[in-house]
Formats: sequence, C-alpha cells, structure tokens
Amino acid sequence: MKKIIISLLTLMILTSCQLNSDKELTKIIETQIKENSQKIDLSKIEALDYDKLIILEPYSNIEKIQTELNLNLSNISKNQIYHSDFINLVVFLKKNKSIKISELDRHIGDFTDYKVLIKRENAYFYKNDQQKIELKK
Repeated sequence: MKKIIISLLTLMILTSCQLNSDKELTKIIETQIKENSQKIDLSKIEALDYDKLIILEPYSNIEKIQTELNLNLSNISKNQIYHSDFINLVVFLKKNKSIKISELDRHIGDFTDYKVLIKRENAYFYKNDQQKIELKK
C-alpha cells in the first residue's frame, strides 16, 4: 500500500510541473489578432517577463525541438500540440526555459514562422493577404 501511495504522489508531482495554457495571456494575444487588422506586437505584453518566444505548429514533437534548439521545454512536454491540428502553441522563454504557453486556436489566426527562436524585441507580426500571421522581417 505504501508503494502505491508513493507512486501516486510521484505521478501527481510530475504532472503538476507541467505548464498549462495561460488563459489570460491567450486572451491578450487573441484580442490583438482580432482587433488589429494588420499588426500583432507580442513584444509589448507587459504582464510577462520573457526574452524569447517560439511558435510550434500542429503535431510538433516537443522533445525533438528541445534537443535541436538547446531549450528546456520539459515542463510542456505533455502538451496536446503533439496530437492536435487545431492549435498553434506559443511558448514564451526566459533563459531558454519555457515559462508560459498560449494555445491559440488556428481559426483565429494561423502562423507561418514555426520553430524559430524569436527575440522579444523582434516579436512583431503582421497578417498577410491570406490572413496568415507572419513574422515581420
């Protein structure tokens, strides 16, 4: 019985370390996408202290991206992006570790620049003619 309790506690601790999509942050981003016909400026999100972000496309393999880009994404490794084509996952990073995530419905806006580390000061996007959200270059 003691082993079962220890196993359950360990499982609870491991799953509680996973980041869930921040609903307030998602609402801020979705509002920008809906209200601004052209510009989406994620560099000015004041409620969040981050230095980089990365956008993951549907079916992204988080472990593979973590290795390729030398990031610590262990706290989002169980995210549904691996199994879903309904969302884009915006991952906010501080010192190459994921600190917040936002699951954005692709019907609201679909990104084109995936798996690219974007510095906060460059996190400026625009909608193209096909209503896709692109990184301003």
